[in-house]
Amino acid sequence: MDGKQQWRHGGRTAYHFQPPKNWINGPFYHNGIYHLMYQYNPHGPTWGTGKLSWGHSVSGDLVNWAFLGTAFDPSSPSDADGCWSGSATVLPDGPPVILYTGRDSDGLQVQNVAFAKNPSDPLFREWHKPSCNPVIPQPADVTGNNFRDPTTAWLGRDGLWRVAVAGDVGGVGSMLVFRTADFLRWERNPAPLHAAPVVSALECPDMFPVAVDGTEGLDTSAAASGGAAGAVRHVLKLSVMCDEDYYMVGRYDDAEDTFAPAEEERGGDVRNWRRLDHGHLFGAKSFFDARGKRRVMWGWVDETDGHPDDVAKGWTGIMVWSPPFLSCFLTIFFAVTDALICLCDVFVQTFPRALWLDSDGKQLLQWPIEEIETLRTKKVVLQGTGLGSGGLHEIAGIQALQADVEVVFEIPNLEEAEKLDPSWLQDPKKLCAEQGAAAQGGVGPFGLVVMASGDMEEHTSVYFRVFKHDDTYKVFMGTDLTRSSTKQGVQKPSYGGFVDVDVEKDRRISLRTLVDHSIIESFGDGGRMCITARAYPEHVATGNSHLYVFNNGWSAVKVSKLEAWELRTAAVNVEDDACTLSAPHLPDPGLTSIAVFDAAVYTSPSFLFLSPIGAMDVMNGKQQPLRHGRTAYHFQPAKNWMNGPLYHNGLYHLFYQYNPLGPLFDTGKLSWGHSVSGDLINWAFLGTALDPTDPFDADGCWSGSATVLPDGRPVILYTGRDSNTVQVQNVAFPKNPSDPLLREWYKPISCNPIIPQPADVTGNNFRDPTTAWLGRDGLWRFAVAAEVGGVGSTLVYRSADFLRWERNAAPLHASPDVPVWECPDLFPVAVDGTEGLDTSTASGPGVRHVLKLSKASDEDYYVVGRYDDEDDTFVVPEGEDDVRNWRRLDHGHLFGAKSFFDARKSRRVLWAWVNDTDSQDDDVAKGWTGIQTFPRALWLDNDGKQLVQWPIEEIETLRTTKRVVLKGTGLGSGGLHEIAGVQTLQADVEVVFEIPNLEEAEKLDPSWLQDPQKLCAEQGAAVQGGVGPFGLIVMASGDMEEQTSVFFRVFKHEDTYKVFMCTDLTRSSTKQGVHKPVYGGFVDVDVEKDRRISLRTLIDHSVIESFGGGGRTCITARVYPEHVAAGSSHLYVFNNGWGAVKVSKLDAWELRTAAVNVEDDV
Repeated sequence: MDGKQQWRHGGRTAYHFQPPKNWINGPFYHNGIYHLMYQYNPHGPTWGTGKLSWGHSVSGDLVNWAFLGTAFDPSSPSDADGCWSGSATVLPDGPPVILYTGRDSDGLQVQNVAFAKNPSDPLFREWHKPSCNPVIPQPADVTGNNFRDPTTAWLGRDGLWRVAVAGDVGGVGSMLVFRTADFLRWERNPAPLHAAPVVSALECPDMFPVAVDGTEGLDTSAAASGGAAGAVRHVLKLSVMCDEDYYMVGRYDDAEDTFAPAEEERGGDVRNWRRLDHGHLFGAKSFFDARGKRRVMWGWVDETDGHPDDVAKGWTGIMVWSPPFLSCFLTIFFAVTDALICLCDVFVQTFPRALWLDSDGKQLLQWPIEEIETLRTKKVVLQGTGLGSGGLHEIAGIQALQADVEVVFEIPNLEEAEKLDPSWLQDPKKLCAEQGAAAQGGVGPFGLVVMASGDMEEHTSVYFRVFKHDDTYKVFMGTDLTRSSTKQGVQKPSYGGFVDVDVEKDRRISLRTLVDHSIIESFGDGGRMCITARAYPEHVATGNSHLYVFNNGWSAVKVSKLEAWELRTAAVNVEDDACTLSAPHLPDPGLTSIAVFDAAVYTSPSFLFLSPIGAMDVMNGKQQPLRHGRTAYHFQPAKNWMNGPLYHNGLYHLFYQYNPLGPLFDTGKLSWGHSVSGDLINWAFLGTALDPTDPFDADGCWSGSATVLPDGRPVILYTGRDSNTVQVQNVAFPKNPSDPLLREWYKPISCNPIIPQPADVTGNNFRDPTTAWLGRDGLWRFAVAAEVGGVGSTLVYRSADFLRWERNAAPLHASPDVPVWECPDLFPVAVDGTEGLDTSTASGPGVRHVLKLSKASDEDYYVVGRYDDEDDTFVVPEGEDDVRNWRRLDHGHLFGAKSFFDARKSRRVLWAWVNDTDSQDDDVAKGWTGIQTFPRALWLDNDGKQLVQWPIEEIETLRTTKRVVLKGTGLGSGGLHEIAGVQTLQADVEVVFEIPNLEEAEKLDPSWLQDPQKLCAEQGAAVQGGVGPFGLIVMASGDMEEQTSVFFRVFKHEDTYKVFMCTDLTRSSTKQGVHKPVYGGFVDVDVEKDRRISLRTLIDHSVIESFGGGGRTCITARVYPEHVAAGSSHLYVFNNGWGAVKVSKLDAWELRTAAVNVEDDV
C-alpha cells in the first residue's frame, strides 16, 4: 500500500478481510460494488465490550476494501442492546433491503428491517430503520432466547418472499421459514425447514440453489423459478459449536417450503452432514455474484490466541471467503453480515471462495476466487522433484508469509499404505492427533510445511496420508498446528478430514494453500476438502518465514509440479497510521526524490486517465422520469458543468473538471470532481479531489491524467492556471494510498509547479498532461500539449521521481498547420488480438503505438505508428504529419478522448467528452452540461491502420428482459418497419443488413472522400439513392415530425464499392436554437465480398452513439427532441434506396437506468 511491506502486527493478515481495528465477524453486491456489512464493535476488540453496530466496507474486486464507517447503530428500542447478524436482499426493482437480528431493550432477540436511504447511491452510505420494527417479534414457542440470523430472502413462485431464521423451539434447533409480500408483514410457515432435536441451537443458516451441471452460480431465487427438471438442487448450510459448519445437498419445494436431503442416510443430526470446512471456520454465508456468474462464500475465522493479545493488537477476527457468499434476486446479489452468537472473541473472514456442486451431486467444491491472481508478484516453479523418505525441500525465492502455493504430488506406489482404523472415519480429528505430520507412515505424511522458522522450532504442516481400507484406499488430509508456535496460551490443534478422491486410479493428488500471516487456508484435490486454521508463530515478527515440501512416509512421492507466488498486500481497511510514506510525508525535492523506480522491478502496473470532465452530486434512489435530455446510463454530472479515468485496487475512478458554481465553463474556477465505480456503469460521487487553493492553481485545476506507480500508489499530473493565469503542470498524491476510494489528495506546495510554462510556449497554451509511461531506461515520460512558436506540439518530459522533470529536445509530434492541439494520448496496441496493453509496453514486433490529438471542440484524430523510447520519437506513415489527414476517432460530436489500460479485464478502454449542443440558456435552466460517451473497448484492426471501438461488455448488465428480435425481414424501396415492444428512449440496438444487389449503387463524387460531412448534407436520409440510404430511424415522434436517421449508403468508386455511414440530425428536433448538423464517414469494409454490414446504436435520451462495420466507424451525436418529454419515442428500420435490403438479424434491448450521480431532486 505505501510502497513497502509493513509488519504492524505479526498476526494481522495482508489480504484477508478484517476490521481496521476492534471486533468484527460478519457481504453484498449491487450496481458494480461489493459491500461487506459486518458486526462491528466500535468500543473494543472483544465481544463483551459495548453494543454491536454494523460496520460497512466497499470493494470493486472482493480483494481491496475501503471502510465507510457504520451503516447503522443500536439506536432504536428494537436493537437497543445491539445490531446482530443478518442478510440483505436486492429486490427486483433494485433497492436493497436488510433483515437483521436486534437485541431489544429487554434483551430479546427480534428481527428488524432496514432500507437504503438513497437506493441509487452505489455506496449505500446511509440506512433507515423504520418505526415498524421489529418486523418479526420473538415467537412464544422459542426457548432460550435463541432466535437470530435471518438469511438472504428468496422469491417463491407464488410471488412471496421467504426468509429462514434460526430458532430454539422447545429445545429443538429449528430453521423457521417466514413469508411476506412487502418485507414488513411476515407470516410463519407451520413446519420448520429443518429441525435437529439433538442440537438445541443451530445458527447462521444459509440456503441457496446450485446447478447440477457446470460451475456457474445461480441466483438465490432460481430454485423457485422452475428450471429444467433435475437441473437444480439446493444446499442447506447450518452452523454449530462456534467453529463447525455443516451442509446437505437436497431438494427444496417452495410450495410447502420443505427440504428433502439427498443423503438421507446421514439422518437429521446436522453433525452427521458434510463439513463445509474441516478447520476453524464458522458462520459461512454465500451470495450470487452476478458480475462473475458464480456463487461466492465467505466464512468467519475467529482468533485462537489469548484475550490479552486481542486487546493489545486492537482488533480481532477475519473473514474466510467461501464459495457461497449470499444470494439475491435476479442478476444481482446482496449478501451481508452473519453475526455469530458464540462466545469467541476474535475474527477474520476467509478469502472469498467460488462454490459449485461436484459431479457426484452430493458435495460442494470450493476454490479461491480468481481475483487473487491480481495479488501475485514473484513466482517460483518446481517440477519433477522426487521426495524420498524424510525428504525436505525448501521453496525459496518468495516471501512465504503471504503466499499462494499450488502443488501436485504423484504417488508411484501404494503398496506401503497402512491399514485404516475404522474409528478414524468417524473422528478424523482424532486421527490427525494420533498420526500427525511427525508420525512416520507408509504413504505419507507428505505435503507442505508453511510458516516455518529458520530453526524449524515453529512450523505448520499441511499434508496427505494414504490408508488401505477394505478393497480401496482412503486419502486423509490434515493441518497440524502442534508446532505452529512457541508462544504460550495459544491454541494449537490439529484438523483433518478424508478427501473423496480415487487415488488408486489417479495416482496423484493436488493441494493449494493460501498463507497470510496468521491464517492458513488449504484446498485438497481441487477443493473437495478444505481446512482453515489460525497460527501465531513468534518468528513472524522478523518478517521472515520459510516454505517446504516434505515427505515423512516410507514410500517416495514426487512433486509433479509446484507453483508458488508471493502475494502483495491488499488495501483492507488500513488506517492512515499504517502508511509510512503517504503523500504529506514526501521528502523535500531539493534533498532527495520520493523514489527511484528501477525498470528491472517494474511489474506492469495499471494506468488510468483523467481527462477534462465536469460536475456531479450524490444520487437518489427512485427511478425518476429523466428531464432536459438527461441520460440514463452515460456518465454526467448531477448539476453544473463537466468535461474529463483510473483503475486502482479494484475500483474505477473518474476525476473530472468540475464547476461547483454553475453549468458554464466561464463561471467560477474549476475543481476536480471525483466519482467511483465498480463496473464503469454505476457511479457514486465522493466530492472534490482537487480545488484551486494554491498559487500554482489559483485560477483553476484544469485537465490531467493519473498514473499508478509500480508500488501501487497513484499519482496525478494536472494543469493548473496559476495566480497570474499562466498554465503550469502540477502533481498531486493521495493522502492515504491504501484507501481504495482515494478520498483525499495532497498537492505538495514545496515542489509545485513541477513544470513551469517554458519560455518558448506562445499563446499561454500549455496543458493536458497524459498518463505517464515507463521507458526501458527506468525513467518516466509524459506528453503535454503546447503551442511552441505558433506550432501545435506534443512535448515529452522525463523524470525518475515525478518531481523533477526534463524536457526532451524534440517534440513527440509537431503540426505547423494548427497552432494548438489538445488532450494528447499515446498508448500501445497489440498487432494481433483484442487484448489491451499496459501503457508502458515498449514497441516491438507485435506492438504499435497510437497517438491521438484533439482539435477545436469536437474533432479527435489518431494515427498508428512506431514509438521509440530511446529518443522519444514517434514515426507516422509517410505524408501523415498534418493531423487533419489522420483518421477520425469518431465522426460525430466527440472531443478530448482518453484511454486507459483496464488491468481487471486486460483491455484498453476509451472515454470521451460530448458537450451539449442546445443553447446556453438551456444549460443554465437544466443546471448541468456535458456527458461522457459510454466506455468503449479499443483494439487495432487486422489491417494495422485503424482502431476498432465497441461498447464495453458491462452494458449487458443494463439490458432488461424486454427484448425484440427480428430476422429475415425484407425492406423494399421506401420500406419502414417499426421495432415495437421496448422503451426506445434508452435502448441498445444491433442489426445486420444484407445487400443482395449492388448493381444500383450510384457513382461516388471523389470530392466526398475529402469531405464526408458535405456528402451527408447533400445525400441525407430523405434523398433517395441506389443502394441506400438504409438503417435505423431513432428518437422518432409518433407523427415522425422529429426523427434522427443513422444510415448506410453504398457508392461505386472506380473498381470497388465504398460504404458511407451517416447520422442525420436535420429533423431531430422541432425546437429552435438547437444545433442540428449531419455527421458522416466512410466504413472500411469489403461490402462486395460480404454483401452485409452491421450497425449498433446506443440510444440514451439526448445522446446517440453508433458503431458501423463492427466498430470501424463511430458517430456520436446529441439530440434534443421535444416529444421525449412525454416519455415515449419510436424506433424503425428503413430503406430509402431503390435496391431492396434485408434485415438479416435485429436485436433491440430496453436498458435500465444506471445510478449515475443523480440528486434527490432530479
